[in-house]
Amino acid sequence: MRGVVRPPPQGSVMAAMKFTYRSGQRPLDGFTLKRGVGRGAFGEVYFAVSDGGKEVALKLLCNSTDAELRGVGHCLNLKHPNLVHLFDLRTDPRGEHWVVMEYVFGESLAHVINKHPTGLPTPVVREWFAALCRGVGYLHNQGVVHRDLKPGNIFIEHGQLKIGDYGLSRRISGSERDELSRGVGTPYYMAPEIKNGNYTASIDIYACGVILYEMVTGLRPFNGETPYEVLLKHITETPDLTKLPPPYREVVGRALEKDPAKRYATAAELARAVEEVFAGSRRADAPTATQFPVPSFPAPARATPVMPEPLDLAPPDAVRPVAVPVPVPRVTRAPKVPPAWPPVRTVRDRLTELAGGVALAPLVAAACTAPWAVFQGPVQWALLGRVFLLSTALAWAVMVLGRLPKRSEANPWGRRAVQAAVGLGAGALAFWLDGWALPTGTAAASTRDVVLFTGHRLGQDTLGTVMRYLIYFGATVGLCPWWRATDYRRRERVRFVPIFWAGLLGVVFLFLRPHEAPPAMTGVAVLVIAAVAAQVASPWAGPPPRTRA
Repeated sequence: MRGVVRPPPQGSVMAAMKFTYRSGQRPLDGFTLKRGVGRGAFGEVYFAVSDGGKEVALKLLCNSTDAELRGVGHCLNLKHPNLVHLFDLRTDPRGEHWVVMEYVFGESLAHVINKHPTGLPTPVVREWFAALCRGVGYLHNQGVVHRDLKPGNIFIEHGQLKIGDYGLSRRISGSERDELSRGVGTPYYMAPEIKNGNYTASIDIYACGVILYEMVTGLRPFNGETPYEVLLKHITETPDLTKLPPPYREVVGRALEKDPAKRYATAAELARAVEEVFAGSRRADAPTATQFPVPSFPAPARATPVMPEPLDLAPPDAVRPVAVPVPVPRVTRAPKVPPAWPPVRTVRDRLTELAGGVALAPLVAAACTAPWAVFQGPVQWALLGRVFLLSTALAWAVMVLGRLPKRSEANPWGRRAVQAAVGLGAGALAFWLDGWALPTGTAAASTRDVVLFTGHRLGQDTLGTVMRYLIYFGATVGLCPWWRATDYRRRERVRFVPIFWAGLLGVVFLFLRPHEAPPAMTGVAVLVIAAVAAQVASPWAGPPPRTRA
């Protein structure tokens, strides 16, 4: 990264960057460093604050040469809304050179394109590419060639596009060509003539064509295993324009011509061509000269000559000039790109959210169980404890089911089968918590007993009780649409409909509960409390944020 400002990297990427200076140091008089922002082969960029409170970016030129310093000096007085402003060039007591520039807090165009792999929305491409051409055109008018235009050097701050990393760019002269042309540029956006060291305005036009291709399709025209392979494709191969919508193909094809003389001469000319693509049939719909009525004058009849009357020099109505309304371009604010929704989460994010939900579910279950003891009079604490444990276990199971891979909504029976299996486990847990035990001895054994692999024996009465527990919870848990209640993209965090369905199914299947079991409503209470706890504790992204055009 050279001369750009971006939000600080996160995680291990930031940890891997080792900067020369630490937060709080003052290597340059009048400025206090806050954090390192990024570094590359040409320097290190820091976020700093001046003694007066001005937030700026400080770039340390690590391998600066006289030519590079002259380039920065030529760009110090460039001012344009679509350029990152350079404020000053300073030298510290150690002789190191620093560039004081505008701090742009925003994401790069490369990051925006990565979030929209199929291309940016058409209004966004229209506004941002026009702004890009305005900034590039200003540089060219000032005698500066950027030489490294790419989405990673273009930043978006509150919908405003700004070109960065132009401080070391300028028109190449004969004395500087060997030094400055070394290692300048990114192969994905390099024009073919760069192989000859030809750095003119045409290379920026070529890079703008590549950027437009990427903004529209989300792809680069050329890719390869190595930088040399990519550069070789730019020199020898023709880009595949079929991936572009038809209106763009002619414009992008001309911008990516191998011969610089066949490209657009200026950035403004390229911008006008792109604007015509967006205008579409505007010119076709505009009236032309042939669409106006053409008056016809009949040949005068032969008659006796008379004295001529005064000539009326005013043109007849049929041929009076017609005022054609000229459409006035409407100035609009740069549209905001709708963020990718739901937000992309890593495996670590998912596990962290699940762990937090697992810790929160018992608290919610306890809060839902406590009012029962307050308003229902004397209740056995052991009974409340069983309701709390069973509802917490069921909420945990439902939360884990919600993290499984999504299935088609058209056929939810696969999900219901998995939920029914979870319900069978809940029924077995309820059977055990309610105090039922399985005999292991042979006393009072019968040939009709069912012997489990653990050695426990199930008599006819006990077997019937176990089956009622299993069927009750298996049916109620299997039929309830838990996956919608715990969906990460649900509209509200807690909805009443899943709670209602859990309670209704619990009441409908009460006839399946064993008569010897504790109060029948405890089963309903377990389902309702689990529905509440699972919704509150499950991760929730909320509805997509609204954006204004």
